[in-house]
Amino acid sequence: MGMPYWFDGNNLIGQSVAAAKEDSRVRREFLSTLSRYRKSGGGRFTVYFDGDDPDRRAAPPGIAVRYTAPVSADEEICRRLREIRNPSEVIVVTNDHALMRHCRDAGASVLPWDGFVSRIRKRRLPGSAREPEETVNVEEWLKYFGLDKNR
Repeated sequence: MGMPYWFDGNNLIGQSVAAAKEDSRVRREFLSTLSRYRKSGGGRFTVYFDGDDPDRRAAPPGIAVRYTAPVSADEEICRRLREIRNPSEVIVVTNDHALMRHCRDAGASVLPWDGFVSRIRKRRLPGSAREPEETVNVEEWLKYFGLDKNR
């Protein structure tokens, strides 16, 4: 099933709660990017966003989204780590150094965004490398369809 990854959403996209309410497009693009990473065998992904999302579109397949209003995503992530049986099985992805420290203290592993991306890119992303194309023998197809190449 893969390791559970918990993402500090607003921190990673660099967007405040107010900005996210104005334009949820950045959140959707971030979730789409995570969906592509997950397809490369990246584990179970849960994204914690500060606040709420009035748009509330369905998340991409394989991505769980949690809106944490009235508390912050940081508070919710720390609370969840205290509640679960094995926090050492969770990898929290954030660039927030204070949250990293709290998560480590709770027993979880932490990765900054660039560390997560490096780990995932070691695996081939779907659609990132083209499969070699089979060479086509035109003469063979012309014969097959009964066509004359000199016409």
